[in-house]
Amino acid sequence: MSKDLSLIFENKPKQWGLRGDPYLWDEMKDVFAGKTTDITERDLADEICEYYEKAVGEPLKYGSMVYVERFAHGGMSSGQVSGEFWICKGIPLLIDNLKKVKSGYPVVTLCGSTRFKEQFIEVQKRLTLEGNIVISVGLFGHSGDDEVWDGMDEGAISKTKEMLDDMHKRKIDLADSIFVINVGGYIGDSTRSEIEYAEAHGKEVKYLEG
Repeated sequence: MSKDLSLIFENKPKQWGLRGDPYLWDEMKDVFAGKTTDITERDLADEICEYYEKAVGEPLKYGSMVYVERFAHGGMSSGQVSGEFWICKGIPLLIDNLKKVKSGYPVVTLCGSTRFKEQFIEVQKRLTLEGNIVISVGLFGHSGDDEVWDGMDEGAISKTKEMLDDMHKRKIDLADSIFVINVGGYIGDSTRSEIEYAEAHGKEVKYLEG
């Protein structure tokens, strides 16, 4: 059974090229969402190259560094996209991810309070080693990523949290099952909503405790 092609972007590189590359990666993930994994490795590489050229304004080539204003978010090399990274690391990793997704590995989405960052990381490693493709949270707003709320007023914080809640349900749509990080039996309102959503859509629900 084919899956959503955006799954191949869930397993991200451990190291990036320049500061613009992760933003291009996430943009590509949105562009490829809705397409199926019924695609050859060659066609995938061609589509990535085609979108790269559209996004940065020039063809993908080794050694190039292109500034893209919408990817500029501060810091050295802000907004810069590395052609070398995409040729040597980005595209090979995405092709490898496609192979894994097409191989039939089960897809699991982690759910739970982001205060349990350590447990999220531990479970992600364990489930991966057990042969699962694991989708986790994008940030830990309650433990370690507090800076994401800096400068936001109450309305912006509320809107962002709504977006993150909806985004995680889309991650549940991509999965075969969910794994709930319920340390000490704790399940908050957002996690409970995700469990109900998963059950309503026929997803298996497993728990860390209980």
